[in-house]
Amino acid sequence: MRESIATDLTDPAGFRAQFPVLERLAYLNAGTEGPVPRQAVEAVRARVDYEASNGRCGRPYFEGVMELAGCARAAYAEVLGCEPHEVALTGSTTDGVNTVIAGLDLRAGDEILTSDEEHPGLLAPVGRAVRRHGISVRVVPYAELPGEIRPHTRLIACSHVSWVGGKVADVPALVATGVPVLLDAAQALGAVPVDVRALGCAFYAASGQKWLCGPEGSGCLYVAPEHLDELLVPWPGYSSVADPQQALEFEPAEGVKRLDHGFPSAMRGSWALASLEALAAAGWAWVHDRAASLAGWFAGALAERGLEVQPRGRSTLVSWKVADAAAEVERLAGEGIVVRSIPAFDLVRASVGAWSSEAELERLVRLAG
Repeated sequence: MRESIATDLTDPAGFRAQFPVLERLAYLNAGTEGPVPRQAVEAVRARVDYEASNGRCGRPYFEGVMELAGCARAAYAEVLGCEPHEVALTGSTTDGVNTVIAGLDLRAGDEILTSDEEHPGLLAPVGRAVRRHGISVRVVPYAELPGEIRPHTRLIACSHVSWVGGKVADVPALVATGVPVLLDAAQALGAVPVDVRALGCAFYAASGQKWLCGPEGSGCLYVAPEHLDELLVPWPGYSSVADPQQALEFEPAEGVKRLDHGFPSAMRGSWALASLEALAAAGWAWVHDRAASLAGWFAGALAERGLEVQPRGRSTLVSWKVADAAAEVERLAGEGIVVRSIPAFDLVRASVGAWSSEAELERLVRLAG
């Protein structure tokens, strides 16, 4: 294997040992669901034991849940590169996308511009807005988004990193158009370096269960301060108001917390926070650099074997063309290698993490069809 993929910032074997699934499988599907670190397993067990023994009511319980939510919010803010008050706790990337699109005052004649490489989790909320508000949507090639702005374009909605093959959006060019940008960060947050303030996007929606190794039903939404008041609160609840005892007055809570989705789940919060802490302890810079370096080597090795690797940026996704992608995924699963297909594109996709090993990638290069 090429020396260029090695990193010395931490111990790869020690980091890898934190993920029990890697003892059995070459797990290369964090782009769907990330591996679970031991620290998260222990945190969830401890939380279940606590709630079973102490119940789930009373002031100490309530205050503990709110403190846990605050810690999770701060941990998300750290990896986003913003302040905690600029982050809402959601249940998924799609929750964040829905929050923005349902919260904007869209009207007939407005247009949402999106790309030809978007996930259904972004496209479905856009499609609903078309039916509800009579707006239009225009789909253009991913790389051509910055040059496709029209006078009535109200929002650019696209992936920071394309789920199809790992292309990276030209965010500075998108922001330079002056149109608010909503980024789907499902394949970005935790996978590549992110600084939302430097990016300059208006909205940044991310999942917790993918590259952040959290549970299903976890995620976050960043809203730039200058865009917060542009959003209605689409599904208000306990966390949305400044004083829950005066909920009918509907005075919004301070900051982006007003966009939180429901009452915080202590179980999901414990898992999400423990996973974020495990990744942060390794060092986000190391996590990002090792994963991108491994993925870059892997993509090059597949291409050298003659496989048709999809265009990509410095990301953690590698996709290649296969005649029957679903069958190839099943065949590789039989070899103990977990990847996925992208059905509409006839692709097999591997998600390469900092937890991946050189040996398992070399093996996949040999076995890939």
